[in-house]
Amino acid sequence: MGRLQTRNYENQQGQRIYVTEVVVESFQLLESKEVSQQRGVNASNPTPVGQQESNTQQPFPDLEGSSIEISDHDLPF
Repeated sequence: MGRLQTRNYENQQGQRIYVTEVVVESFQLLESKEVSQQRGVNASNPTPVGQQESNTQQPFPDLEGSSIEISDHDLPF
């Protein structure tokens, strides 16, 4: 749930700037299709106790240990 919020201000050059913002009051994170399907497989084929599988995967394995360079100018906030 949320709402749109519009505001305006005058910048240093004297121009009127209009801004529309999305204000989020609550949200729900969803899981990927792969994780959802895996849950279905596990429910119909449970793993014996002591042999639990690890579902933690690195979401971006190619970027592990590296940083992303981005300038402040490219950020929208």
